Amino acid sequence: MEKILLLGYGGHAKSVIDAIECAGCYSIAGVVDVADSDISYRGYKVIGNDDDLEWLYTSGIRNACVCVGYLGKGNVRNRLYDNLKKIGYNLPVIIDPSAIIAKDAVIGEGTFIGKRAVINSNSSIGKMCIINSGAMVEHDCVVGDFSHIAVSAVLCGEVSVEKNAFVGANSTIIQCVKVGENSIVGAASTVLAEVPDNRRAVGIWK
Repeated sequence: MEKILLLGYGGHAKSVIDAIECAGCYSIAGVVDVADSDISYRGYKVIGNDDDLEWLYTSGIRNACVCVGYLGKGNVRNRLYDNLKKIGYNLPVIIDPSAIIAKDAVIGEGTFIGKRAVINSNSSIGKMCIINSGAMVEHDCVVGDFSHIAVSAVLCGEVSVEKNAFVGANSTIIQCVKVGENSIVGAASTVLAEVPDNRRAVGIWK
């Protein structure tokens, strides 16, 4: 079984670890985090920091997954992705076995899809996205690179979420609506109209 390296040891990493173990798709080699970290979860230890990524690659680990969550850390995820690609790492899609994925859905590299998430027909998910537990991405939706659809959020049909956007937990985006780049939709919000780039939409947005 091929080895995979995890970057970041926050709460999101635990979800990724469980998904990988349940799917049986990779052997987790360890975690890259701050140099003096002694965190361990299910026996997976920190085996280096960012400065060790090239050495770990030459040692034979070719796959990596960024386990840093999105909110407030979008730039970190982007930087780590660029660094990993420059070194040569493969960033596979990680899908929890309980997720439901339509056979014609397109999912970009490095994306994580959590427990009981649904990606329905003819939808497209970009690279390095997080589609978290229980999220619903309905038919014909487009989710841009580096975006995060949080726990139990719902994208109705033909929704477009642009790059680097965050859709908060239990929020609903009504059909055919666009959420602009770098925008944030607050938790439990209902979005009835377009959210421009670089905006924060909360409550009933219309």
